[in-house]
Amino acid sequence: MPKKIVALADWISAHDAAQLLSLKHERPIVSKYIRQLSKRKRQPVRTQEMSNRLLYNREDLEQVTIKKKSTALEY
Repeated sequence: MPKKIVALADWISAHDAAQLLSLKHERPIVSKYIRQLSKRKRQPVRTQEMSNRLLYNREDLEQVTIKKKSTALEY
């Protein structure tokens, strides 16, 4: 069975994904968090291994919503 051709424009690195989400949510997002998104059980971000690196699906990352943690103490 022939391999499916993958369009590389649909896949981005963790660093680029972090920049994309940082611009979308207007706060810094680190690349470690992108790796966590790919490992979560509910709606994981699809990954593709390419030359010893993981690439992340751009479409999945654009659908991600990240909630801001509240750090203030509420009484």
